Amino acid sequence: MSGEGEVLIVVDDVVKVYESRGEKVVALRGVSLTVARGEVIAIMGPSGSGKTTLLNIISGIDKPTAGKVIVDGIDVSGAGEDELRSYRLLKVGYVFQQHNLIPTLTALENVMLPMTLAGGGGSGRAARARALLARVGLEGKESRFPEELSGGEQQRLAIAVALANDPPLIVADEPTGELDIATGERVVRLLLEESRSRGKTVIMTTHDPRVARMADRVVVLEDGEVRGSYKPSKISGSLGSGEVEVEKVIADHLKSMLDDARRRVMEAAERFRRGEIGLDELVREYTASKALEEAVRSELARLGIGVS
Repeated sequence: MSGEGEVLIVVDDVVKVYESRGEKVVALRGVSLTVARGEVIAIMGPSGSGKTTLLNIISGIDKPTAGKVIVDGIDVSGAGEDELRSYRLLKVGYVFQQHNLIPTLTALENVMLPMTLAGGGGSGRAARARALLARVGLEGKESRFPEELSGGEQQRLAIAVALANDPPLIVADEPTGELDIATGERVVRLLLEESRSRGKTVIMTTHDPRVARMADRVVVLEDGEVRGSYKPSKISGSLGSGEVEVEKVIADHLKSMLDDARRRVMEAAERFRRGEIGLDELVREYTASKALEEAVRSELARLGIGVS
């Protein structure tokens, strides 16, 4: 998908302000964005930049303080609760980082639940649910409960749940955040397949530059504002002045991520020395941070930027 063609999503000058303990916190500062039908968007940015807030507003989970959001002809920002409930069930499939599965339901029942809530499917619900589980590689595990599945399997189950009502839009909040590299890549490829073969629009947040490179377009958020937008395939080679500026934004962000990865290792080592965490947690933190550092270094090298 090139990002050109029919527009599915329009985010127009969206502002989101939260009140916490009498203080106002501005999460989004006039964000504007259009997304084409069938496009795959990766949203990057540091923690607290507004990525999840933007996803929640597009998904109808939250409402903007100001501005407008139109998705597939629906004014999500101005819709009432009944219309939003229908919108979330039929138009959006949300893949949460923590899976958001019902622990007392089997894999098959988890996938059938959105169909039941939407009142569709009838006698064909079980058959469709089985087909979706097979599509995400969980055939034969229909009767297992979420706790009986691995982290990667739970995330694939979450994707099957998101696809239950065949929505045109899939949003995924850090879908690989808790997964190892190989499993995370498999999860992202499942999302990409939904776009490539079935024309679904995918918006996902990520800290991983390897995941971002698989998208059609990368949007960078910082302090609640869009700092830049680029197509990964165009970042190398001859760049126009606008793309050069975006490349600088991406490079600065990646360098910040590299600093964060190094800091996390040092902090974990210090906590281990103080007896606050055990060896297993230290090893997990070290492995995750080093994997992120390797990914960031690889992306910076692809951009022709050296780091010490």
